[in-house]
Amino acid sequence: MTAKRWYRGAGIFFTGTLFMAASPAFGQPKLGQQLVQEADRLISPVPPNHYGLTQRERNKLFVKDLFQPFSLVESAASAGFGQWRDRPPEWRQGAAGYGRRFASAFGQHITQETLKFGLASVLHEDNRYVPSGRTGVVSRVLYAMESTFQSRDDNGQRQVSYSNIGSLAGASLISRTWQPASSGSAGDGAVSFGVSVAFAAGMNVAREFFHR
Repeated sequence: MTAKRWYRGAGIFFTGTLFMAASPAFGQPKLGQQLVQEADRLISPVPPNHYGLTQRERNKLFVKDLFQPFSLVESAASAGFGQWRDRPPEWRQGAAGYGRRFASAFGQHITQETLKFGLASVLHEDNRYVPSGRTGVVSRVLYAMESTFQSRDDNGQRQVSYSNIGSLAGASLISRTWQPASSGSAGDGAVSFGVSVAFAAGMNVAREFFHR
């Protein structure tokens, strides 16, 4: 994976952050406050009070994560970065090109969350982040990164998260079906998967160190 690809993932995250910070300056204080609160919810882990989510609890988490304001900001930032890089070039510039890129990014988000919800429900996996409780920086970073690929079962035991890995990979590949020729290959899907994993791991590190 080239350095430019990694810069793209970092650019999406920081562009979204800047958008949230700038929202009040554009006369939208309520929107800015809502997005900041949503970002805080995503970064702050919510330790489960019990293990073994009920289907109703899963349904509520699914709907919340599906339409969270932060996902719109992330999709908008991704579309803006793609517009700046003119990727894919077939979608061109202008409002129409930006609209296609936004729809693609948000469609990948919807696909990922739907796949994760279905797989986690069948496999009884709990993908909520639980802080490590450790003290060493290296140990905590490793735990946070490992959590990208791990979940908990009904007894609270850590295990491989097939739902998280599968949804990240599946959404990256499925999104190729609506991409033009220049971005529709399996290799492009693999790159998208790598960027998605890097972003998810970064969010877990933020949850580990910056939760209150």
